[in-house]
Amino acid sequence: MRKVLARSVFVLPLFFLINCSSGSQDDPQITEEEQQEEQNGNQNEEPTIEISSIINTSDQGKLIDAFFFDLKGWPDRTNTVEKATAYFVNDGMNGIRISIYGDIQRPAHPGPGVVVESQYEPMLTSITTALSVKPDLKIFASKKLRSTNSFPDWVKDGTGIIPKQYAIMLADFIEFMNGKGITIDYLGIDNEFVYNEGNITPEKYHETIFELRVLASTRGFDLPILVGYEDFGPNKRNWVQILMESGWGNDMDIYGTHYYPQFRPKDKLITDLNSIGNRPFWATEPHWDQVKTENPDVFLNAEAAMVTLWDQTDLGMTGFMWWNYNLEDELRTRLMQAASTPLLYSRPISMTDIDGEDLTELGKLQSRAFIKANQITVYFVNMSDTSYTDYGIALSDHQKIADNVVYTQWRETTTIDGQQLSGTVTSDNAAVQVNLPKRSITKIDLTIQD
Repeated sequence: MRKVLARSVFVLPLFFLINCSSGSQDDPQITEEEQQEEQNGNQNEEPTIEISSIINTSDQGKLIDAFFFDLKGWPDRTNTVEKATAYFVNDGMNGIRISIYGDIQRPAHPGPGVVVESQYEPMLTSITTALSVKPDLKIFASKKLRSTNSFPDWVKDGTGIIPKQYAIMLADFIEFMNGKGITIDYLGIDNEFVYNEGNITPEKYHETIFELRVLASTRGFDLPILVGYEDFGPNKRNWVQILMESGWGNDMDIYGTHYYPQFRPKDKLITDLNSIGNRPFWATEPHWDQVKTENPDVFLNAEAAMVTLWDQTDLGMTGFMWWNYNLEDELRTRLMQAASTPLLYSRPISMTDIDGEDLTELGKLQSRAFIKANQITVYFVNMSDTSYTDYGIALSDHQKIADNVVYTQWRETTTIDGQQLSGTVTSDNAAVQVNLPKRSITKIDLTIQD
């Protein structure tokens, strides 16, 4: 059974006091002069700090080692060096999710052995430009969804895809990309089963991968790492469980699923994860909704998106790629960057929260922390009606916080870049204080003192 990251329960109470006086004026062993010195010292002591969150750096989850850019909906989004540098150098992304066409809008695979290069040209330009600024990028190719016209006629019949024919099309795609100097590192052969006509059941999936392995051997190309099952949410039709129980688990190297803020079916995700053993888990299409007429609140959208992502990091997610991550000059972009870029090569760590760690209920104080070496990134999303002044944060196991605590906070009155603030660290470096106004999003950078 897959281990789920546990949120630690500390023996310490939620509120404890730092820098309390240790002496007593009534102690007969203390002289009158010593009592006077203690009184004078107490007058100069810093105020006692109430600790509302304790971070346990020893309770760490899975390493997040994949942060990919999704080109599938916007194939020309990294077609210049400037744009590619922004995503893959400045934001540090280490991979790209690209499309396998053949759908009605881009009929790139009209027959066996035929690939229409012009259909792929916009995406090819973006991929090669991205590789020019970061040559070690990993490429994840996934079938492009186009409703009930997602697959060319020659690879399907009235029951969905024909595995042997579809395998030929996939082999053609891999070889075509290899010919362009592009190695497909990861491969997903389906995309949201419920919205396409492929009817790629576990059995058809297995048969397709079997045929693709044969073609890789006979035609001399390397089979990519296989990502499945990429449906519109986890645990639909017991797909993953059937694949595993049928003995076809070797056909899926990485478990990937789509996960939407409107639904957040965490119990179903846990069911799938309990079936996959030690396979990595990727969020292959988490969503951060854009501001729309029916949902114009960018802060509420941000809260929903961030807890959607944290649902998955709590459960061992090791890779993610937002749908429609862009670098438009808007608040949504800045918040996505702040919520995402520190996560690559970090691990989630447990942290207590003044109103509870559960993420199910929206409109309260939400928090999570991530660690990379001696650097900790802490997030607070406060969509409640309560402002938290001098909110105290400490590390467990007597660890100290370095003095230079900075944090960025977004409120309705700040610019899209937020406001840069400094936390108040206690004289003994045991805790830090920050302010968390209502309707605010806060990212805090902490360093563990050597």
